[in-house]
Amino acid sequence: MSITWQEREHEEQDIVALNDLGTIEAFRNYGLLKYFKFFRMRQQLELLQFFVHTWDPIYQAFHIRGKVVAIMIDDVYFLTGLSRHGAPISLSAFACGGELVRDYIQQFFLLGTQPSRDGKIKIMDVHDFPLRKILFTITKLASNVTLHLVNRSYMQYALKYLEPTVFNWCEAILSLMKEQMTKVKSGRMNNFSYGSLLITFTLERIPLI
Repeated sequence: MSITWQEREHEEQDIVALNDLGTIEAFRNYGLLKYFKFFRMRQQLELLQFFVHTWDPIYQAFHIRGKVVAIMIDDVYFLTGLSRHGAPISLSAFACGGELVRDYIQQFFLLGTQPSRDGKIKIMDVHDFPLRKILFTITKLASNVTLHLVNRSYMQYALKYLEPTVFNWCEAILSLMKEQMTKVKSGRMNNFSYGSLLITFTLERIPLI
């Protein structure tokens, strides 16, 4: 699978971030440092299609060669290093509270930044580098198609790095992962965004694969 210019730009910024003490400390405060350093394999399309095909939406588990294999919170924890304890967080729903989009723009974005029609903002316009990298990482956690845009909810979550907060990232990822697989299996969604995590899980848990 070829790499896009956007992915290449993110990877170059990741290298810079790994040598920036302020960014490393921000990731540590937010409980995302291990995930940020986590190796991301390229998605293997045919293998991914096979795993999604074996997904059972009713039992929320895989049926592979006569065996039922369920992905659990601990699996996500051991594969990503993310926290499985802490404050609840949703990567698919809107967070309650927080400020308005225009208020976030005024405080944290470059002068002249404008939101899109659906209220999303370009992450590259964030003037604080650690905050910018955290926002990019949250969009990766949520496996958003538009990695370069952030909504109001993610801004609210990301700013928690200023006052160290532990979130239950594993539960949020597992919930969204199952939701996506179910939608793909039923034809309500065309793209599954957790390919690297799914393939790593199955290779770890199912040796015969």
